[in-house]
Amino acid sequence: MYRILGSDGNEYGPVSIDQLGQWIREMRVNGETRVQGEDGTWRLLRDVPELVGLLQSSPAVPPLPLPSSEPGVAPFVPSEFDGDYDLDLGACLSSGWTELRGKLDVIVGPTLLYLLIALAIGLFGGLPYLGPVFTLANLVVAGPLLAGIQVVYLRAIRGERPPLESVFDGFRRRFGHLFLGHWTVAILGSLPLLPGVVVSILGLGMGFFTGLLQGSVTSPAIGISSLLPGISLLLLGIPFVLYLSMIWMFTLPLILDQRMGFWEAMKRSSRQVRRHGWTCLALILLLGILNLAGTLCCGVGLLVTWPLSLMASMVAYETVILGRKAP
Repeated sequence: MYRILGSDGNEYGPVSIDQLGQWIREMRVNGETRVQGEDGTWRLLRDVPELVGLLQSSPAVPPLPLPSSEPGVAPFVPSEFDGDYDLDLGACLSSGWTELRGKLDVIVGPTLLYLLIALAIGLFGGLPYLGPVFTLANLVVAGPLLAGIQVVYLRAIRGERPPLESVFDGFRRRFGHLFLGHWTVAILGSLPLLPGVVVSILGLGMGFFTGLLQGSVTSPAIGISSLLPGISLLLLGIPFVLYLSMIWMFTLPLILDQRMGFWEAMKRSSRQVRRHGWTCLALILLLGILNLAGTLCCGVGLLVTWPLSLMASMVAYETVILGRKAP
């Protein structure tokens, strides 16, 4: 017996295989429909071996997703998955590495393009006079550009061959939501540090003011005691920053991949990640350690660890957000 998740977000069933076959013939169910079997795991119907034959024996059914009219643009694959999942860290890393090696010819161009753009913005941002212009440009393009490369990796995982210009998909669609999503996550995620910053500034100001009262303009009375409260609050805020970064980790790919508004994407990312928060946190820490190791190898190691961590995180996205097992 099976349960299905309808397009209206409601669950139906339990139903037999014969009933599912009838619904497929009536075009009420197709390969993209979420199905829950006896093991309690939600999967796409086309990914359930014993049900694939129902699709092959059914009459012509309008394919999902509909092909895009724009060449090189990823077809929209809507997913209403909103259930439990099994996130395996080892599977994420091993599948990420396998996908990276197998799809190297697909992702090397977009990856190098993304890294060159990020490097150029960083270098030109340090120039006098022109630097602020590039810094301002980075504030605008960071979110859409990151979402573009994330979805390139997603499309590679799904067996597509996205063209080089797919890196810029975030500028051609959902730009406003990607911009707002990036900065809403960044600002809200930094708020736990605000009390520590404010107290630290007040401590510095009080130390400087005390120095002036003591007649020492060149050596203000700034000691560790005046900075300790602010530093303590900053340290206390770090776990909250990490938590908020974790629950909103899939906001940008959700906006571009699932055509969501930024606030809706933040809520869905939070809802799904919190189902297995400790596992998702372990994934973030593991990928962070991986990139740290790449940085310690004179930075050259990042050419391997950064694409690997991005691929592993997109494998996790497929599981956490869409309910699909690691390939």
